[in-house]
Amino acid sequence: MTPEQPPPKDDAILQLLQDRDGVATEVVLRDGMKLTVFNIAWGYDLGDEYAHVTTNISPDVDGGAIDFFFTTTVAAVVDPATGTVLLEIA
Repeated sequence: MTPEQPPPKDDAILQLLQDRDGVATEVVLRDGMKLTVFNIAWGYDLGDEYAHVTTNISPDVDGGAIDFFFTTTVAAVVDPATGTVLLEIA
C-alpha cells in the first residue's frame, strides 16, 4: 500500500522563483537569512506538502552560492534590484 501524496501548499513560492529564472531574487528565510537565488531545482519527499529547494545549481551560477532550504522556512521573496517585496508569507 502506498500513501497518497497530498497536494502541494507552496505553489506561489515555486512559481514566482520559476518565473524569475535567471534574475537575481532574494529569498528571506524565517531565521533572517537572505539567499540570492537565480534558479531552483526542487522536489517533494513522500507525504510532504512543502518542497525542498536547491538554488543556483542548474545551470551553475558563476560566483553564486548553492543553497538548500524548505519552502516552509520562507518568510518573503524580494526583488533585490528595487527592494520590492514580491511575496510575503504570514
